[in-house]
Amino acid sequence: MIPPIEASPIPTRPRRVLIVHNPTAGRHKRRRLIGVVERLERHGCAVTIQETAKRGDAEDFAARADEALFDAVIAAGGDGTVNEVLNGLALTGGGLALGVIPLGTANVLACEIGLDPRDSEQIAQAIAFGPARRVHLGTANRRRFLLMAGAGLDAEVVAGLNVTLKRHAGKLAYVFEGLKQAVGYDFPLLSIRADGATYEGRMVVACKGRFYGGPFIAAPDANLEAPMLEICILPAAGVAGMLRYGIALPLGKLTELPEVQVIKAKSIVITGPRGAPVQGDGDIVARLPAEIAIADETVDLICPHDSPAPAP
Repeated sequence: MIPPIEASPIPTRPRRVLIVHNPTAGRHKRRRLIGVVERLERHGCAVTIQETAKRGDAEDFAARADEALFDAVIAAGGDGTVNEVLNGLALTGGGLALGVIPLGTANVLACEIGLDPRDSEQIAQAIAFGPARRVHLGTANRRRFLLMAGAGLDAEVVAGLNVTLKRHAGKLAYVFEGLKQAVGYDFPLLSIRADGATYEGRMVVACKGRFYGGPFIAAPDANLEAPMLEICILPAAGVAGMLRYGIALPLGKLTELPEVQVIKAKSIVITGPRGAPVQGDGDIVARLPAEIAIADETVDLICPHDSPAPAP
């Protein structure tokens, strides 16, 4: 039996990988997966693929992955698939690394680590030989997340999203659902308690990473490797306020708006309408009231060699 890779940021041989694939993405993305797998095998990786059939399968497959057989579990899908695999790995408390083949709609993690979803060779090189960064996880009512968690309109959009429309329309599905929700949403006031202080807003996002919704920077000083959350609190209500934020975000100006508050904390408690959804990494992971905090666990995240340096 091939011995497991020793604890090292860069492997000394090709990784043995379990790929957990969400097959709902369609034929085009399946071809992209096959392209990555072919390159992995050419690089000498031992590859095993398991396909999910229902929600929770990815978490279960990752939790059952044998460290004697694999060095890493690779999530082939969107950020939701990554989140499931992440939660499965956290259950084991073991030493398997986390990697990604980005096949989703927003692919926020790929943006975060500088991985091009269209570049099969870059993805394969990263999985086979790329360095692993030890990153701190977040929790939302004990459910772990890697990138962000939030409450307010964005969580309502995630909760109401039509999965079939998302599959066919991609990012436009979020735009349609966002407009629909904004028109009928009452923008309830949320209370955010952090480090003894209390803040109020209509939407709050606790960020571990810099990017939000795709290649858009919402938290420029966030750092996956730091045991800290960067909290963005948005106070405006109504369609006009959301349009203002929606224009500022892709321009990289969201946190420069004078009314937007940005604070750092290791733990916050959000209260508001009881049972209102909380999204984490683009899936509903909790309900209000919610405690969002830095988790005790870390995970080794496989990155490309040219991955952007984290914020200081």
